[in-house]
Amino acid sequence: MPRAGVKEPLNPYMPSNEIRCMTEPKNGRPIFFPENLVLYGNLALFLWIVLDAAAFLLFDITVGIVFFVATLILIYGLLHLLGCLRPCYNCIKCTHGMGRLAALYFGKRIFKDYKYSYKLPTAIFFTLYIGAVPGTFALYSAIIDFTAIKAAVFVVLLALTIYSGLTWRTKKRPNPEISN
Repeated sequence: MPRAGVKEPLNPYMPSNEIRCMTEPKNGRPIFFPENLVLYGNLALFLWIVLDAAAFLLFDITVGIVFFVATLILIYGLLHLLGCLRPCYNCIKCTHGMGRLAALYFGKRIFKDYKYSYKLPTAIFFTLYIGAVPGTFALYSAIIDFTAIKAAVFVVLLALTIYSGLTWRTKKRPNPEISN
């Protein structure tokens, strides 16, 4: 409820810049995950996991299946649970942890909630787990027994890992020129 005579600030986390006064809760700021990020980010994350498993499957079918099952359990079980530990009122629209998964790998830095949900070491571990480890293994497999498919899998995994890593960088703000 707005107080008399107080103009409420625009909240950049709200859709359509609705005017609301949302103070930062004790364990983090409220977040609005756009529907496109939740939908396409989780689809891309699942395809990334399938591609990771393909990197291992091209070397050994047993290792590929074990990696695929373990990754599904770790990402959609453990990491999903960690992402949804904050109460739903801290998310402007509850996505049951799926928004946090998509944001962790493909969202802009403003959507990443690594301070309160995942903690930074956990975010780094899971990024390396589905990015660098399978990519390195795909490169090793391509060097041992080269095929165009193994090389393509490596290139796509490298591109996804680099893109995901670039979403963590902060944007430099232009410094205002000082006039004399």
